[in-house]
Amino acid sequence: MFFCGFDLPVVTDVVSAPGQLPVVHVARSMNLSPAGSNKGLSGLPAVETLGDRIGKPRHLIADRAYNFVTDDKFAIPVWRLGYTTIYDLHPNQRGTHPGPDGTHDMDRRHPVLGEPAGGTRGSRPDRRRHEGRGACPDRATSPGAAGLRVRSARRPDGSRRYRGPAVPPARVRCPNNPISMSAPQSVPTTSCTPGTPCGCGCTITLDDTDYPDLRIPFQHGTVAWEASYHRRVGIEILFADLKQNRMTMHRGFFREFGIRRYTLLAGFTLAALNLLILHDAATRRGTLDCWGRFLGEPEPERTPRRRPRINRATTCHTELSPATRPGR
Repeated sequence: MFFCGFDLPVVTDVVSAPGQLPVVHVARSMNLSPAGSNKGLSGLPAVETLGDRIGKPRHLIADRAYNFVTDDKFAIPVWRLGYTTIYDLHPNQRGTHPGPDGTHDMDRRHPVLGEPAGGTRGSRPDRRRHEGRGACPDRATSPGAAGLRVRSARRPDGSRRYRGPAVPPARVRCPNNPISMSAPQSVPTTSCTPGTPCGCGCTITLDDTDYPDLRIPFQHGTVAWEASYHRRVGIEILFADLKQNRMTMHRGFFREFGIRRYTLLAGFTLAALNLLILHDAATRRGTLDCWGRFLGEPEPERTPRRRPRINRATTCHTELSPATRPGR
């Protein structure tokens, strides 16, 4: 199919971790590029424009289009900027492949040889299955969740240390690691064969060149990954406000030609959208928005809202006459 028009990668704010207080989804940066261009080359300038204004932890949640490009175009430059990437893997990117130092790479997360008993290849969690049943199951007991974890921060040369799940504190019980077998029975036991080398108790070093476009902090398909990746709905909310909820940016919204003019007009449009979003957010909170503070307007008076008190001890009884009483 032919892809006509322009690509508009936009970066917005999301919560630092699942379960935190909601944030206002405003457009932080953008980059307009011709349609059909490389996604990594078009999205990287929008991330670079943020500079040091983004505090830690720096999590960059992107869709499959950005981890389907080569490493030198998006993944490695983003890592060097201090961001931790969280992706959604394509079915072609999943599977089991040989890994370094006695490990194998399942779903590009470098889990160890030997899954928890009965464990299979990780799949997407079903939200409907956990509704009404309390908290979701822990990711440590999910299939394929016993993978290597980061042991140290990223070094200047781009390398990181990872430790196996049987290294104390152990998250699995491995027959090849007697110390891990002293863990309680509630800890899942791997299917490793005693005497056969495995990677449960190893500690390895991975460089930026080892699957940088597919490495994520969580095992793909687990509940922890789903909760973290679900924060990406913030950019969908922003585009919904741009296209329908607050504005109507569709075909014919701009009546000019040239990418430079379109970039300028798109920047003014997103700036106006940010003012609308910030004004509505300030109105809901009963505070003054950023434009009012710039103009020096006084803060609005806060009037406490009291809910009507309902005396639940008072009840009303109605005595029915014999003629209106229900029959038996």
